[in-house]
Amino acid sequence: MRVSPGLALGVVALMSTCPLLAWHAEGHRITTFEAVTLLAEELPQFLQDGRDQMAWDSIDPDLMCNRSLPQLRDRESPDHYLDLELLQGGGLPDTRSKFLEHIASPEVGMGIEKVGGLPYAVVEATQRLTLAFAQVRHQPADEHLQAKVMLYAAQLAHYAADLCQPLHTTIHHDGRALEDYSSPYTGIHQQVDALIGRLKPQAEIRGEPLVLKPIFPAVVEELKRSHAEVDRVYQLEGDLALLEAGGEPSAELRSWTRDRYRASVLFTASLILTAWRESADLQIPDWGLPEQPPTN
Repeated sequence: MRVSPGLALGVVALMSTCPLLAWHAEGHRITTFEAVTLLAEELPQFLQDGRDQMAWDSIDPDLMCNRSLPQLRDRESPDHYLDLELLQGGGLPDTRSKFLEHIASPEVGMGIEKVGGLPYAVVEATQRLTLAFAQVRHQPADEHLQAKVMLYAAQLAHYAADLCQPLHTTIHHDGRALEDYSSPYTGIHQQVDALIGRLKPQAEIRGEPLVLKPIFPAVVEELKRSHAEVDRVYQLEGDLALLEAGGEPSAELRSWTRDRYRASVLFTASLILTAWRESADLQIPDWGLPEQPPTN
């Protein structure tokens, strides 16, 4: 998730937001729209009606990494990746505060800006959406609460899709890492990020969204499945280079893109479904439920 000074000017302009954007803006919009569509029979109708807005809002976490907003960028950027190799094979604590303590210990000895915090962003965003859904259950016609749900769901969709891009889970995020764990910045990350938007797989989703309980272990398992694809990405490096040069995508590259697209959509839908189901039992204090919806 680090930026190379040698990138072409067009890419440098893109990097004014989050470095190495997973699936690019178009890919995020596609996966978000399709994940919500997959839940049409489960979720309130306002979410189906708001799919276009949610798809657009799903790019916000990348916009929050704008270099002109340095404090926000510093806080936001680590939530888009986790370099699993830096954990030296150790497990992931189930809260962000425990994780920060763990990586600061002599065993790891790094800050979150080096290691990343992506699975915590996914879980926290799911729980934030759970809370908003619980409020909507009490006041289902409140358009202000509906708007909050759509924004939170869109942000969750972004982190979920990031996690399903394998190069967001590894020190080999833009070429095989050097001995000091730094990146050679080969450009492969940008090539992978562009795949969903470029190839528009929109393949049939096999399987049904699942309620993920307990949520943190389920997110970690999805992270590991994504990480297991890192070597496959590098096996496709020649295919990616050919596509970048204007050639036709290989059958293997199309197949792999479809698989990652399906994983992104299904994981996102499962997280949104989890938030909706869990919200049914979440207690909201009276002061969290306005007697009358806001008028402005």
